[in-house]
Order: sequence, then structure tokens, then C-alpha cells
Amino acid sequence: MKDKQSVYIRIGLTLVMFLMLTGCWDSVELNRRAIVSGVAIDRGATEADKYVLSFQIIVADEISGENARGTSPVAIYKGTGRTMFEALADASRQTARFLSLGHIRVIVISEKFAREGIKDIMDVLERESETRLTSLLFISKGQPASDSMTTMTVFGRIPANDLVEKLETTSKQFGYNYRMEVDDVVRGIQMPSGGPMINGVEVIGDVEQRDSNDNLKAIKPKATLRVTGIAVFKEDKLVGWLQGEEAIGTSLLKNKITQMPAFVSIGENKYLSFNIYLSQARIVVDAKDTENPVFTIKITQQAGLKESPNPLELTKPDVVNNLTELLEKNIRDQVWKAIAKSRALKSDYIGFGEIVERENPQGWKKVKDHWENIFATCEIKVEEDVVIRHTDMRSDSFQINK
Repeated sequence: MKDKQSVYIRIGLTLVMFLMLTGCWDSVELNRRAIVSGVAIDRGATEADKYVLSFQIIVADEISGENARGTSPVAIYKGTGRTMFEALADASRQTARFLSLGHIRVIVISEKFAREGIKDIMDVLERESETRLTSLLFISKGQPASDSMTTMTVFGRIPANDLVEKLETTSKQFGYNYRMEVDDVVRGIQMPSGGPMINGVEVIGDVEQRDSNDNLKAIKPKATLRVTGIAVFKEDKLVGWLQGEEAIGTSLLKNKITQMPAFVSIGENKYLSFNIYLSQARIVVDAKDTENPVFTIKITQQAGLKESPNPLELTKPDVVNNLTELLEKNIRDQVWKAIAKSRALKSDYIGFGEIVERENPQGWKKVKDHWENIFATCEIKVEEDVVIRHTDMRSDSFQINK
């Protein structure tokens, strides 16, 4: 009996020792890691250097301030290769630390690469265990993607973080730019007869001064990172850019509007400004006959008057009703411009086909191969309902002569 107990004790102690000795076989100490905050992906000149990756690495000593030397808070390391993994390995030859990809906030792809196709890039970003599906994607409009990673910014010491904050600000104030993450783009590529949408970014001003500390010392920065229009795709290839009302109408249809300005004209050089602070779009379809679907877009919005440099009597119901009709017309025009642009680019990135598929899955199988032709001519109705909730701090303007 004692022999059995002794055996059990020895087995138990052995198991405990194994538990104490467990660990991560591929662990890397923190002081051996180089934290990557952003990545730029450019198209090389040849297939041998097809992928040119620029890694924006945080210089921890400059951020913490304890051992700061007054140098740049970030450093850029580049790698090239036939594949993204080869480019990553090539970049590792330039840094004494392991590139840590788990904190990437921004990934910028050049327009040249986007027009060629991004499905291979997205496969890597989705497959790699260290990268995050919540990283934000941007397309560098007409410039190398690396320019965005090497622009010194005033409000944030790390350019990648500054770009994230600019997107969050504009999405809450200006309207049509909103968060577009890796996962959103992967799902967009799989959209039937459509494609993803990705925010654009560009460096404006003196591009040659973008990476200099002098860019931060002037009252007016010489070069500035700017969130621009929306790049739209057909499958994985960039086919065009959305700006202005086309972009607003598209974001409105995808229910991505948080707040946005709206302007109406009441005469020559006479404008009123509104803030749309609640917007909801619902698209329904009669898809019994999938060859001839009928879509109805129902839009509801609430607005507040922000600017009225005109002697309008805003306490009169007739005046408010007229302004409401002008706002509804403005919204209707934006929606139709968005639809017309989607049809012209022959890409259903708005997602009308997905709505048909949900409504009539069996019928969709019959039309999915030629949905592009159906979408180009199908019937679409737009219904608007706008309510002006308030006129801010006063009603009638002091400009009214009483």
C-alpha cells in the first residue's frame, strides 16, 4: 500500500514540476521588440521587389521622455521582396530588434498597388497571427504610401496615431469618412458584383519637408497629412474615387453618417447651413422577380440650423417647411449622385445585390452572374423625411428689420 502511495506521490511531483517549467517557446522579451505603429505598402518597379514595405517604428525613449535625445519619435525601416513576408524579413536586417506587428494601427496602400489588386495583401493581413483585423486601412492618393508614414505631425508625435485621430474627428464632424478596418475590406472583396471602400490619405503642402522637425516649428506646417476622398473597388481592384456629394450619398446609404454639414441655397449667394446629427437609411426591395427588382430607399434625418446670414423669419411654419423641402431635395440629389457613380463604375459597392440575396436567396442564384447588368437599369425609389429640430441659440436673426 505504501509503495503505491509513494508511486502516486512521485507522479504528482513530476506533474507539478512540468507545470512549473512550462513557457512560450517563441517568447521575445519586451526590450527586444520594435513596436510597429504603421505600415506603408508600395509597389516596386520589378517582380523581384514587388512589395516595398515601410515600417513606422516607435522610439520608446523619445516617447517616454526619460531618456529622450531630442530625435524623431519614430523611425522608418524599409524592406523589399517578392512577397510581403520576404519584405518583412528583409527589413529585419536593418534593426537590432524583432519587428512587433501586434500594435499596428494604420496600414497605407499605394494607389498604384490598389489599382493592380490587393487580395494578396489582404490574405497576409488576415492570415498573420500578430496583425489585428481592427487596423485601419487607407489608400495613398497619387503618392507613395511611404509619404504618409514619414510626415511629422503637430498634434501627435506618432504619425500613425495622428492619422487615426484625424479620421475619428472628421467622421464625427464632416460626414463621409469613417472607420474602415482590415476585416471590413476582406468582407467587401467578397461582396457579389461589388467591392470594398477605403479612405484616402494624402500629404499636402511641401512634401519634401514632411519628415523634418522644421515642419513642426512653423505656425503653418509646411506639410500636413490629410484624410481625403473614398477609394472604391470592383472586387479587389480600385476603380475610382468618391468626393463631395457622391461620397456623402454613399456613406448615407451605408448608414455611416454620425454628423455632417448640409447647405441649402435660397437665392443667389444666399446659403443656410445645417448640422445633420441623426441620419438613418433603410433599403427595402421587392425581389419576387429578381430580374426586375424594385428598391425603395427610406431616409430619415434630424437637423439643426447652424448659420442663417439672411433675414428669414424662422418662427413662421411656412419658412421652416420650405427649408425642410430644400433639405430633402439636397439629400435626394446626394443619394442619386451616389447611385449614378456606382452604376458608372460598374461596381455595386453600396450593396444592393446583398439586399436581394437576403430577400430572395434562390432567385439570387439565377441573377448573380449578370447582376451588374440588372443593377444598371433596375428601378430605385427614394423617400425622404427630414425634421428641423431647432435653430440653436436663437430663432429669428437680428438682421430682421422690425
